[in-house]
Amino acid sequence: MDDLLRAAGLDRARSIDEACRLVAATRGKPLEVVEGDLGPGVTGLWLAFPERDLVLVDARQTLPGPHRDHVVAHELVHVLESTRPGPAPSAAGCRDEHDDPAEQRVERLASELMISIASHGSSAARLTSLELYR
Repeated sequence: MDDLLRAAGLDRARSIDEACRLVAATRGKPLEVVEGDLGPGVTGLWLAFPERDLVLVDARQTLPGPHRDHVVAHELVHVLESTRPGPAPSAAGCRDEHDDPAEQRVERLASELMISIASHGSSAARLTSLELYR
């Protein structure tokens, strides 16, 4: 697992909710996941406020279960990337992970997190998750 995820303790997360709590602890402020309508083509968005972080998930474009959790995991990686020393990540708006190397990295780390979470579950959950991310 990547050092960014490990440093936040996400290698021990057993659910996406636990991953959210660990990221909130790393940031030192609450993190809330909210569902709503983000518009065409946008499935997730992270908003940082001084008092809390919000991860918005488009409920109309996101399937419940593993797909929704993966969208949340993707946004959690963005949150963690913002805690790294160096220049702040660009807030340029929506990006397409197929064209942006930084977004591809975030997507890869989100997949690593989802596989790690699944590996802490039952054998059936592990096999299902590994099949999804194969």
